[in-house]
Amino acid sequence: MSDNIEKLPAGYEYIHEGGNQNRIYRYDKNNYSSFGIDSGVVDVKYNDNYLLVSVDTTYSMNPEKTDKKNLKYFIHDLKKDTIIKKISFIDLQKRIKKDKSLEDIDITK
Repeated sequence: MSDNIEKLPAGYEYIHEGGNQNRIYRYDKNNYSSFGIDSGVVDVKYNDNYLLVSVDTTYSMNPEKTDKKNLKYFIHDLKKDTIIKKISFIDLQKRIKKDKSLEDIDITK
């Protein structure tokens, strides 16, 4: 099985190798990683301004089967190039229920 690479905004790439080897990177002009989550990425949702990343920190070989409430969630601001918020699954559910979609979530709250 080969790796799948999904191009994300701002030069980031979601590299899906399977198991705990799923990662997100962005490389600078010298091909050095300037940001990364080097293992356990379960999923990434994004728009032009933000990445919402779910991560399994248990090193499971089947992270997609990990209970969603046990994952770690991060919101990465692409304009500032920094993780601006860690959010729990329960808080994420509340915001989605309130705002109806990830696109409408106001992450500044």
